[in-house]
Amino acid sequence: MKELTSVNNPVVKDAADLKQKKNRAEQNAFLVEGLRSVEEAVSYGTVRQLFVLAAAKTPDEARMQAIVGQAAAAGADLYSVSEQVMKKIADTETPQALTAVVTKQTSSLDELTALGGTILVLDRIGDPGNLGTMIRTADAAGVSGVVLLSGCTDVFAPKAVRSTMGSLLHIPVAEGVSEDDFIIWAEGSGYQLLATCLEGAGNLYQTDLQGRVAVVIGSEASGVSDSLLAAAAKKVFIPMEGRAESLNAAVAAGVVLFECLRQRVAGNGKL
Repeated sequence: MKELTSVNNPVVKDAADLKQKKNRAEQNAFLVEGLRSVEEAVSYGTVRQLFVLAAAKTPDEARMQAIVGQAAAAGADLYSVSEQVMKKIADTETPQALTAVVTKQTSSLDELTALGGTILVLDRIGDPGNLGTMIRTADAAGVSGVVLLSGCTDVFAPKAVRSTMGSLLHIPVAEGVSEDDFIIWAEGSGYQLLATCLEGAGNLYQTDLQGRVAVVIGSEASGVSDSLLAAAAKKVFIPMEGRAESLNAAVAAGVVLFECLRQRVAGNGKL
């Protein structure tokens, strides 16, 4: 394991540059921070570099060493770094023991076609924490894949990556898809668009959500776009009894996706 102590080292500077979107695009890589997320990256992704905090103290030393060993076996470059260097690389104010540089992995719409089931479609989601949380929720609900339409925040931004808690690394994600291309693909692939809205919508819990369903969640500020609403075969609202006017976009996505899961499980005779 090589030792890095200077924040001006080219390796350190290249890794730190990944906090910016343009550099992630140029390097085709992103940062993953923390024991659990790096463990997922080593298991499901391609780790190029692994930075280990030299003075790190963790109650799970054996687990950390196993991650380091697995990364080494996969051909990653290993670096032991000072706290100052880790602070330069990492996005969090208090860096954790492990930070990895991981190759970006995305899927195409054609790759999603063969998967069937439910997919989550995000329309102009601007908050990276919301976006990451929705990907994590989609993974938990057994969603086949996620489509990020043009206008969404970068899924590989550090905050978004942290919010996925590793799910970004093992659920197919197609990013930067135009509305027109998505609608054409959905129609050709037999997907029914299901949009969350209020006008002309039916009760979520009285709507058939089985089969190939593309759940569209709109932007935090303005909801689902007019063109997607026009293309939607089904529109649903989430019944609420309290005084809140609306739900957070990530919460709404969770409610809808887990209703899809409930119906899927019930349809398979498991309830």
